[in-house]
Amino acid sequence: MVIVALDFDSEEKALSLARLLKGKVKTFKVGLELFSRSCRVVEKLSELGVGVFLDLKFFDIPNTVCSASRVAIESGVFMYNVHALGGLDFLRRVADFNREYSERMGLRRPLLLGVTILTSMDSSDLKSVGIAEDVESEVLRLSEVSREAGLDGVVCSAREVRRIKEELGEGFITVTPGIRPVWASRNDQKRVVTPSDAVRLGTDYFVIGRPITRSEDPLAAADRVLSEVEGALKNGG
Repeated sequence: MVIVALDFDSEEKALSLARLLKGKVKTFKVGLELFSRSCRVVEKLSELGVGVFLDLKFFDIPNTVCSASRVAIESGVFMYNVHALGGLDFLRRVADFNREYSERMGLRRPLLLGVTILTSMDSSDLKSVGIAEDVESEVLRLSEVSREAGLDGVVCSAREVRRIKEELGEGFITVTPGIRPVWASRNDQKRVVTPSDAVRLGTDYFVIGRPITRSEDPLAAADRVLSEVEGALKNGG
């Protein structure tokens, strides 16, 4: 359920934290900065025996994104994402490729997620780029398109999870960034919730970065987050 974001400027820092936390955390996120500095970090994390969420938010013409997806599949990532704003045909072609190429190569098929609306954005940001819908309505619309196209789930705020599950079913996966414990800074996130709230709202996986990675004691911070999650689960989610 908990994915730690390795938002570092070097492979060494990322691998060091992954080694420290791998007994507690099963999956780590590799984003744009880290991947740009070291594309081999995905392979090295896999060698450590942890799962990788490749968070590069592919958004280009379908042929280009399918070529990039080939690299993700061959790297053995656990999950990766594309922008749902690419539209139904774009999403369907990438989903088909993800399934067919994995089968053809005899590789495990990664989970494919559609990025809905970034958790750093709110309704005023959407209006500034010509989207009149409020955030929740737009997230649900993009989630519906993603499911129709054959994706496994979406990236969204935990605030939108409950409605997505109600409308699209429990089997449609939700991955939620923007998680901030009450003891941590919001930083540049706007639509944030706590780890225990994310559990109660029904999210499948949530991504947490700076409250752990920028802590003076990342192991203790991770323990604190995991304890909050365990407590919420024991209390019925």
